[in-house]
Amino acid sequence: MKFKVLKSTLMEKLIPAMGTVSNKNTITSIEGVLIETLDDGNVRLSTYDMNKGVRAVFTPTEIEREGKFIINAQRFYQTVKVLPEEEITIDINDKLNCTISAGKASFSMFAMNSDEFPVLPELTTDQGFDIEGGVLRKMISKVSHSIAEQDIRPMLRGAFFSFDENKLEVVSCDSYTLSKCEIICDIEYFGASNHKHSLIIPGHALAEMMKILDDGDEKVGVYLTKKHAVINCGEIVFFTRTIDSEYIDYNRIIPKDNDIFVTVDRESLLDGLERANIIAEEKIQNSGKSYVKIKAEDKFLTLTSSSVNGKVFDEMDCEHEGNDLEIGFNCRYLINSVKVAEGEKVILSMKSPTQAITIEPLEKDEKFNYFYMILPVRMSEK
Repeated sequence: MKFKVLKSTLMEKLIPAMGTVSNKNTITSIEGVLIETLDDGNVRLSTYDMNKGVRAVFTPTEIEREGKFIINAQRFYQTVKVLPEEEITIDINDKLNCTISAGKASFSMFAMNSDEFPVLPELTTDQGFDIEGGVLRKMISKVSHSIAEQDIRPMLRGAFFSFDENKLEVVSCDSYTLSKCEIICDIEYFGASNHKHSLIIPGHALAEMMKILDDGDEKVGVYLTKKHAVINCGEIVFFTRTIDSEYIDYNRIIPKDNDIFVTVDRESLLDGLERANIIAEEKIQNSGKSYVKIKAEDKFLTLTSSSVNGKVFDEMDCEHEGNDLEIGFNCRYLINSVKVAEGEKVILSMKSPTQAITIEPLEKDEKFNYFYMILPVRMSEK
């Protein structure tokens, strides 16, 4: 196999493919990128870590010999990255010697036979829908902070997507926080007549999806197979194994009887939390991190936090309904939720120092709404 390609063209497709390269050093072939020439004159890159993968197609400037080989992905990426901004020549002979050159620079490395690459899952199906890539990207960004990194319940290590006619709802929960967002958008279904679909996509896969989805209104195809979700973004196709599990009944755990309501400027709240977090995240002599204490009293909301090295106090105006309340939280959890919230003002609803706080927009939007819930921490009696 021998072909030439502009460095910028190759890097545009190689960078998103690197996110699905295995780094567990178990099977040598899945640490590589499969490079193959196609009958239509294009070249395709494939990476697959046995859970998620990417297929990306690009147009070379010239193909001299057709072929199909595996190259170690990290070595290939590092090599291409440092080559001059010129046309790159990739030459792999029958003895599996690979030469990558541009200008007067040249690198040599070993390749592997293509038949050592694992068999990719079925990526074609007649069931799915088209949706704006920017919508998917936005919804992922609003809930990704609540996806559990480690949990014995596999469904919490992913985000739950529910498609129903023209409504998309995405939910995540890590046992301490819960995020729920819904949006009314244009969803064009194809295949089966069923316009209701639900699936759980792992958090590690969503992080890679974010890299290939644009913020614009260009449509992407979402194809659903028995065990995988496939995102077709034109020249780049991303696929991931879904989590085969029932999601938790999140509506059941959402508090329904909160009777303390605080309306506050979102940016002021976020700035105050960031300041409080300087103290709250200090970890002194293995004593663990502190917490931020929120106090709603009269027309003021105060934020305080203390550690052995210092303390912080902040106060802001608010609209307060209900009893006075003092409640403690992991400051980072609050920051993550307030940061991705939208609108000038948010409503904090509470019940008691031991029950969850919820964050919602003051002004409801006809098409997009969010809901965040954070569990409090037990405050010391100091």
